Amino acid sequence: MKVVRVTAIWCMSCLVMKRRYDQIFKTLDIDQVIDLDYDQDDISSYHIGDVLPVVIFFEDDEERLRIIGEKSKKTIHKLLEKINK
Repeated sequence: MKVVRVTAIWCMSCLVMKRRYDQIFKTLDIDQVIDLDYDQDDISSYHIGDVLPVVIFFEDDEERLRIIGEKSKKTIHKLLEKINK
């Protein structure tokens, strides 16, 4: 699984969620985590809106899950369970 995490240095929710995701990522089979700052041109292909952070999970280059904004660990785990069925 590949993960793309889009954040911004000025985004307080991004800082909070980075800690949560880092803990969750340790428990998953993730090949690659790509961190993109909101100001970079690289994010245009991911169609990111105004709400950050955005975390996109890919499997075999297909988007499987997109989580937008601040979420609890419990909610994130529930969403991840759906794609792992």
